[in-house]
Amino acid sequence: MATPPDRDRFQSAREKFLGLSLESTRKSYYPQLKEQLDASKENEQRLQLLIDSLPAYISYVDADQRFILVNHQYEQAFAIQREQVIGQEMRVIVGETNYQRLLPYIGDVLSGRTVQFEVPMSLPDDSEKWLDNRFIPVTDRAGEVAGFYTLCLDLTEKKQAELERFRLEEKLREANKFKAIGTLAGGIAHDFNNLLMGIQGHASLMAVDMPGNDPRQTHLQAIEEHIRSAANLTKQLLGLARGGKYEAKPIDLHQLLSSSAQMFGRTHKELTIHQNFLGVPLVVEADRNQIEQVLLNIFVNASQAMPDGGSIFLETRITELDPSWSRAHDVAPGTFARLSITDTGCGMDEATRQQVFDPFFTTKDKQRGTGLGLASAYGIIKNHGGYITVYSEINHGTTFNVHLPLSSREAMEEREAKQELQQGSGTVLLIDDEDMILDVGQAMLTALGYQAIIANGGDKGLHLLTASAPSIDLVIVDLIMPGLDGGKVFDKIRSHYPDLPVVLCSGYSINGQAAAIMSRGCNGFIQKPFNIMELSRLLQDILAPHTPAEPQKR
Repeated sequence: MATPPDRDRFQSAREKFLGLSLESTRKSYYPQLKEQLDASKENEQRLQLLIDSLPAYISYVDADQRFILVNHQYEQAFAIQREQVIGQEMRVIVGETNYQRLLPYIGDVLSGRTVQFEVPMSLPDDSEKWLDNRFIPVTDRAGEVAGFYTLCLDLTEKKQAELERFRLEEKLREANKFKAIGTLAGGIAHDFNNLLMGIQGHASLMAVDMPGNDPRQTHLQAIEEHIRSAANLTKQLLGLARGGKYEAKPIDLHQLLSSSAQMFGRTHKELTIHQNFLGVPLVVEADRNQIEQVLLNIFVNASQAMPDGGSIFLETRITELDPSWSRAHDVAPGTFARLSITDTGCGMDEATRQQVFDPFFTTKDKQRGTGLGLASAYGIIKNHGGYITVYSEINHGTTFNVHLPLSSREAMEEREAKQELQQGSGTVLLIDDEDMILDVGQAMLTALGYQAIIANGGDKGLHLLTASAPSIDLVIVDLIMPGLDGGKVFDKIRSHYPDLPVVLCSGYSINGQAAAIMSRGCNGFIQKPFNIMELSRLLQDILAPHTPAEPQKR
């Protein structure tokens, strides 16, 4: 059936009208639509530029946990272009370890809750960053979660600063603990040494007056041996108190280390001691007796870790300590001599290693240790401007590293002490605040041939010196006294009688006070408790150049 001509004309006119309408609409609205599209793209670029410039990790993740948007920080952190990130699952980009850390929070945000948390993130360059994360959900028109934004701030520097502050606070607490215990230990050592001085002095006097073949000499020798053992204990207390560095002299650590190891090895045949020393002298300013005490404590610790025998390795090196390392160990930067003492013993676990320098901490029974040896070693080395560290593993031995400031001076040769009693003559003024010390000291001086004048306290001692100055050949003054202490008495003596020999005597030194007095020109120091032999040698060393016929000029 043919289409009516009117219908064909109508269809043609309709199509022409629609075509004209569409063309008119395109011409009218296309520029506007294009302008809006361009503006949208420009806004998107601006948004991308904005989030790229922010110092944070920003992204948008859809409900399927695929990245839709990331900023430049993500590219840098995970070393991947954003084109390779977009459309990828979160698990793939951040890695399985990081994803498992984030998974609980992803579940929370996809359920519609905003979450904030801190978490460490491992990066492809093997570094780790602490991030403060905020996950913010985005919902569609139906109220369903369509995805979420992530905003992550880098907390790594803040965490490191907090860790450093915590470390410094712990160090301060440790220092205060050592200071408090050291003050207590030093006070005990001082009083104990005064008591030992009384016992030692009377035992020495009895031995001098008794024939050498008298059977009672055996008992006196036993008493003196017990006094020496007790004095060694007070030395450890003084080391813990970081006091008593009396005679710091330039010594060669190689010679000291070798002689100490040889002496220790004679009584420990089950141990083999190996030496690997530098080919040049290592000279430090130190109190020889105290450094020997440190070495002995470490050697004893090593031997007890190897009851069935083993090896000790001694090694020396020169190290440079930079400011950052010196701050960590609370010492001045510079050049240090390092002594490494390694044993092949049973080793220590980490908990034990961290407490090894704590006072009175010991893993031994009470017959084998007091817990003061290594604490004392720590205090002595710190008092010498150095530091000591320890590394150990169970069944892999232990290494102690002792660092002492290197000296540019030449080492002094040690003179062998004379063993016989040295008789003398002249007048000695003894100043002390303990009647017991004055009594036994006067008796010892008299037994050695000296005329002894005693004074209880600094004021009385200076008064007697003023009254009898021309006849006094030497003054022995105690360091710790009420009122005028030994340092003040020494300074007054030096100001009025600059040539009069003065010997400092004490059972304790506070913060190197004795060393400071020695550096001002004091002629000698003697540590309580001392016996009559030690006293005789010291007096002879000082007074021998002068004869009674030629009194010293004041």
